[in-house]
Amino acid sequence: MVKNLASIKPGLLAGLARVCEAIVKEEYARAKELFALTVRDKSYPPDISLLAEAFGMMLVKVEAGEFSLEKISSELETARAEMTRLQAVLPTSGKQPNRHALAGDPSSMVVGESPAMQDIMRHTARIAQVKATVLITGETGTGKGLVARALHFNGSRAKGPFVSVNCAAIPETLLESELFGIEKGVASGVTSRMGRFEQADGGTLFLDEIGDMSLDSQAKILHVIESSMVERVGGRQSIPVDVRIIAATHRDLPAMCDAKLFRPDLYYRLNVLRLHIPALRERREDIPLLARHFLDKNSLRNPGAVRGITPDALRLLAAHNWPGNIREMDNEIERAALLARGSAITPQDLSPILMGGETPCPSLTGDSPILPHPAEKPLKRGRILLRDPGHDAQRVRSLSEVELDAVRAALSAAGGNKAQAARILGITREGFRKMLKRLALS
Repeated sequence: MVKNLASIKPGLLAGLARVCEAIVKEEYARAKELFALTVRDKSYPPDISLLAEAFGMMLVKVEAGEFSLEKISSELETARAEMTRLQAVLPTSGKQPNRHALAGDPSSMVVGESPAMQDIMRHTARIAQVKATVLITGETGTGKGLVARALHFNGSRAKGPFVSVNCAAIPETLLESELFGIEKGVASGVTSRMGRFEQADGGTLFLDEIGDMSLDSQAKILHVIESSMVERVGGRQSIPVDVRIIAATHRDLPAMCDAKLFRPDLYYRLNVLRLHIPALRERREDIPLLARHFLDKNSLRNPGAVRGITPDALRLLAAHNWPGNIREMDNEIERAALLARGSAITPQDLSPILMGGETPCPSLTGDSPILPHPAEKPLKRGRILLRDPGHDAQRVRSLSEVELDAVRAALSAAGGNKAQAARILGITREGFRKMLKRLALS
């Protein structure tokens, strides 16, 4: 505010400090006196007079009941947290990411200082400028969606729409109309509606969990990628679309291609440019930075939550394997910040699993959450005993064989209840239904 500190009259800053102190102590009379003196004395620099005038206006509003000191303090703290967040998001120069973060949009960003994440940020900044299809791989919860948003919002299509579709969450019977749209009159009461491809025209379409898509839907996606044309359900004309495709999956697509569960031609079309996001346990040096980032983000949503963390708690966070990766850590920090008993998160505020007092949830890594389990122990959620007495231990079993045994074991453990079997396997009811259909099981 003041360009030349030397021009300030000696003692003025001390006087202004007394004004602030008087306001905090609710000694309004003394504060008014200092304010009036500053305004009357024309020897002060114009910037200082404006500051003094601002103090006076604040006093008037406080006395009138328009503002409370608690509200002013809260608003200033919120503004400070937002400025800190934006400072981390902004690149240091041009389109290049800074050392810690790569911006997506105001709601998300990629954070990391490990060599692996710095490499991803550099590749993302470069890939963002081209239209080629991108395949993002990595375990569940590693932040594939955040990278997809960063690719869009840091690229030449940032002004266009970003449309996201979770292929695993939409029933197979509705996926085609959801992606390609539907014409009026296809069925009773159906109105004309554009699909996600048309909505993303001029921008980016993010196909999340594309490994859960059926072979029929895969063929239609391949046609759109090759022709840049879509045809609505019940439609008779092709509609041109200009869409960049970004796909993501936690599955091993080459293995699925070998098992005839994924189309090789679609895999090659998607795998033009590839980004693999490492699991959080593979980049533990990012955990302190992420903890700070999640605390700042949480403070914007919950102003009353704590904003500090003790070194002991941070050591426990760094030692945890985080099977749920970034998503799990975000939830853990938010929960601990809201329930912390003191001014900072301590080990006692963390979940029992981080303290070693609780069995961890099944890993979300790989194509399936199936883990071996000793026969003498009871069957637990997410842990399936796969038995094959005639199986040769030296032969590597196919993915379909493993899935088939897992589904049968889960159904047996659940007494035939499909919803319970899905919970045992750690997948959604819809995902289990798709698995039954793919394996030709009734």
